[in-house]
Amino acid sequence: MFVARARFEQMRRLYENQTAKRKEAEAKANRQAVTIERLQSQVAHDQDEHPTTPVPVQPAEGDARLLQQLELSERARRHLDQQCLDLHWTTVVQEREILQLRDQLAELQAAQGVAP
Repeated sequence: MFVARARFEQMRRLYENQTAKRKEAEAKANRQAVTIERLQSQVAHDQDEHPTTPVPVQPAEGDARLLQQLELSERARRHLDQQCLDLHWTTVVQEREILQLRDQLAELQAAQGVAP
């Protein structure tokens, strides 16, 4: 079966593009597999008892724990206060926009002679 030269060139370009994409995808998969293997070995190493294993953080006890919890709760409260303030101002701005739009609608209806 014979095909036109232009059709042959088009098919060849498509084949080369697909081949390049496949090679790129295989290379990416290989890089990901190597990265996953490296990270798994790092996790296994860190979980084992070695001289290079990171020292676990000792939890605070007594008054130190209480101070730590108080600091965390204060930070959370400040964050929530800021969120509430942001939401309040957003609501105020939206209420103003609604009032402006309501006034504009009333003016348009009045100009067109439509009863509100």
